[in-house]
Amino acid sequence: MKMDLVGIGVILIGIAFVILAIYFAKVLQQVGNILHDVDETVGALPKQLDGILDETGNLIKNSNDSLADINTKIENLTPLFKVIGDLGESTHQLTSSLVDVSSSVQQKGDHTDTSEQNKKLGNIYGSAMLGYYIFKKRKQSVSAAKDRAEQGRPQKKLPAPENASF
Repeated sequence: MKMDLVGIGVILIGIAFVILAIYFAKVLQQVGNILHDVDETVGALPKQLDGILDETGNLIKNSNDSLADINTKIENLTPLFKVIGDLGESTHQLTSSLVDVSSSVQQKGDHTDTSEQNKKLGNIYGSAMLGYYIFKKRKQSVSAAKDRAEQGRPQKKLPAPENASF
């Protein structure tokens, strides 16, 4: 009977071994499928990398062309910026000299007497008023002469245009 139990144990171990072999076969087949997919992906990588590298090369070439164009434009604008800088420098010198002149005039004005300044302003205002008075009198005499000339002549009346449209 011992033999019978040992035989049954060997048969059970054999059945378990067959079940494990079937399970490992399925697992190995799935691993094989995964490795096959990885192989296809790795096989497609060089073509994809060639496309990516070509696009990267085009991008670098376009960037270099744009950079060269920008450098050319900057070289063309550099004299303009120099001229603008020189103009700014000249303007600065002119305004500083005007400030110096105005400050010296102001200092001279501070040293003069206010009554003397008032006399000068009075002379200017008086001259302006005299000129304005002469201008008004002349205008009045010219208009009076025109009125007298018109009174001596008969006035012509023009006929009104009929159905005039513009």
